[in-house]
Amino acid sequence: MTTDKARLTLYVSDRRPLDELTEALRRAAPLEQRGFITRSTVAEAALSLAWQDWQARGTDSDLAKRLVTSP
Repeated sequence: MTTDKARLTLYVSDRRPLDELTEALRRAAPLEQRGFITRSTVAEAALSLAWQDWQARGTDSDLAKRLVTSP
């Protein structure tokens, strides 16, 4: 199998939210699509959504509000 994706290791303090979100999305998906929903695809989708939000709203984005504190 070949892929154009790069391997990346993420360190999180608590992986339960990712696991629970992945399972919830699998349960919500049609049976034939459940196998395509993995922790990796969920993390990739979340990163894509965060990036789109940043591009659209910049420092008003949800990610910036959570990570950046202004003086």
